[in-house]
Amino acid sequence: MLEFEAEKQFKNFNYSVSFKTDSSVTALFAPSGSGKSLTLKVISGLLKPDRGEVLLNGKVLFSSEKGINLPPQRRKIGFLFQDYALFPHMTVWENITYASKDLELSRRLLELLEIERIKDKYPKQISGGEKQRVALARALSTKPELLLLDEPFSALHKTLKESLYRELRRVIDEFGIPVVLVTHDVEEVFRLAENVVVLDRGRVVQTGEPHEVFFNPKNVKTAKLFGHKNFLKGTVFKNEKNFTVVKVGRDLIKCRRSDLKSGEEVTISILPIAPTISPQLESVKIKVLVEEIEEFKGFSLIRVDYQGNKMELSVPSALSPNFILERGRETELHLAADYISVIKEESVEEKG
Repeated sequence: MLEFEAEKQFKNFNYSVSFKTDSSVTALFAPSGSGKSLTLKVISGLLKPDRGEVLLNGKVLFSSEKGINLPPQRRKIGFLFQDYALFPHMTVWENITYASKDLELSRRLLELLEIERIKDKYPKQISGGEKQRVALARALSTKPELLLLDEPFSALHKTLKESLYRELRRVIDEFGIPVVLVTHDVEEVFRLAENVVVLDRGRVVQTGEPHEVFFNPKNVKTAKLFGHKNFLKGTVFKNEKNFTVVKVGRDLIKCRRSDLKSGEEVTISILPIAPTISPQLESVKIKVLVEEIEEFKGFSLIRVDYQGNKMELSVPSALSPNFILERGRETELHLAADYISVIKEESVEEKG
């Protein structure tokens, strides 16, 4: 269990973050400059906050109140930096065993991460993916109680990322070490994390399981971060047992259930995958003007005008015969309510 609470005042940035997690992988998810990497530095002891407390499995790593600030080497935390930070004058094997006395574990990591054949090479002689595996092996060789990963896949191409996602997942399961992962890549959040902490300008704006946050974002900024594109202003009309009905212009649109009250001004987000003809799904019918159509394998991407609002929707090829999709022509679309989220309208203070 990681319990984190820290505050630090910078010249142009006020950092105040608090969260708890006992998940095997927790993602710190945010745009650049929001405090993700700063959080890892505080956890690891590389940066001292002004106030707060950091506990790992009940052990106090930092407490401003108790005057405790353990140095990094006493925190039992592994840290995989974005640039890997391998020692250039050491071989792969020397890098891995530098801080570890357990040679058997180091040999096991060579095998598990499939880097035995390069153990006598130097960092300049190996690829980016191999460097990443070596850095991961080094971080694990000290038997840490927590592993910190600072955007470890950002410099790698997609195919290599796919391979390393699987390897990292296997290593995490094998060693049972909790991980805190910094990322701005939504795919990494869904592929690796059981819990996500969304940060914005040095504050926590939402926490939860990735799918829960994805379908129920607390604000438009979080929704955009998770890839939402289509936003409409409306007013809560009523709450039903499983759905919330929102009035948008002349239409009543059925959405995912929210706890907002009738009359509240809201923003709704319609996911691009909302179009449906399934009788099993609750849906709403809207009339749109088709402005652009792009054909892809398996689906059509359409850009439409709805009551003066521009939207981008994906229509699977199997559904296309059920809709009139012609540029410049009006058509009716059925949108699945489960793919329409209700977001509370932000106040001026929240928008900052």
